[in-house]
Amino acid sequence: MAKILIVDDDKSILTLLKLVMKQAGHDVIITTDGTQALAQTLAEKPDLIVADVMMPKMTGYEFCKRIRANPETKNIPVIMFSARFQPIDRQTALEAGATDYLSKTIAHSDLVKRIEELLASSLDPDEVTNTTIGFLSLRGGTGVTSLAVNSAIALARAKKIETALVDLIPLGGHVALMLGLRPTSNVMSALSSADNILTLDAIKAHFIQHNGIQLLASAVSYEQKLPLQNNRLQQLVAVLKSAFPFVIFDLPATILDPLFASFLRQFDKIVLVFSPDMPSLQSTAIAFQGLAQMQIPESKIMLVANQVMPQGSLSVDTIQKAIKRPIAAYIPFEPDMITAINSRSPLLLSSPKSTGAGAIARLASML
Repeated sequence: MAKILIVDDDKSILTLLKLVMKQAGHDVIITTDGTQALAQTLAEKPDLIVADVMMPKMTGYEFCKRIRANPETKNIPVIMFSARFQPIDRQTALEAGATDYLSKTIAHSDLVKRIEELLASSLDPDEVTNTTIGFLSLRGGTGVTSLAVNSAIALARAKKIETALVDLIPLGGHVALMLGLRPTSNVMSALSSADNILTLDAIKAHFIQHNGIQLLASAVSYEQKLPLQNNRLQQLVAVLKSAFPFVIFDLPATILDPLFASFLRQFDKIVLVFSPDMPSLQSTAIAFQGLAQMQIPESKIMLVANQVMPQGSLSVDTIQKAIKRPIAAYIPFEPDMITAINSRSPLLLSSPKSTGAGAIARLASML
């Protein structure tokens, strides 16, 4: 969920764009002129700005120049959104420092896609610190694995650094399947690879490489089933965190047990995934209780709503009132997701310009 500032003197356009952006899962700030927008930008620090060109008090061009001149705001992506669409208009906007120039005749879905692309590409590789992230849901069918896989790809591509991805489902996890891989090794093999202390050198032979990702796959045979009580799991987290800027774990629901409290406390972030329906909300509330009992601070928990069905979903406002916590990201229903899963090619690779891919890329930027 990004914070987007929209600047336009046409109130009907403001109202429409605010609705479109909120439906895409973003927080929205609106204002009607460039002077107010400058003040809002400094006060709110939006993640992206959509600005009209012809406005009272200050044109969009001048507004953009002032944004770029301020060290606090110079890196914020700015889309000029105008009824004027001559080549000279685009050129003038880009020379003023606009990130892109789009006509108001563009389809709203295309505007959202472009916003998601810019939000993902605004990641700063120099700000990366080694981070371990667990994707988790207490209820099945919420798309945890697809989000973990695509987030890992988004991080690897945007940051241009290797990302570790670990399928911790004890048996028959689907991460390798979604990546189109046939694993010849797995997590259990990696944990058994050293006699005493687990080391990166011992683990390396069990990685499977794919598009900037180093994968430790789930076992596909009962002989290699991973017991979650394995005392080397904590070592695994520590070793991978020391070697990779990002380590993503696809976690089983059974990990929500006091037995694994010390293991979960190693994670920098827990991405708690739910679908926008009442049964999933109930499971999420229970998951929060379990994490609290294990002394996982709420500051570590990111709530992500993943709309897995095309219709009947609860609204963001309804969800937040029910769970009394903010949603970090809302992933809209993406028709291409099931095609991506069945073709064994992740959405970020098979349909990188889709709305769902853009939303997942934005989620990755928050990790």
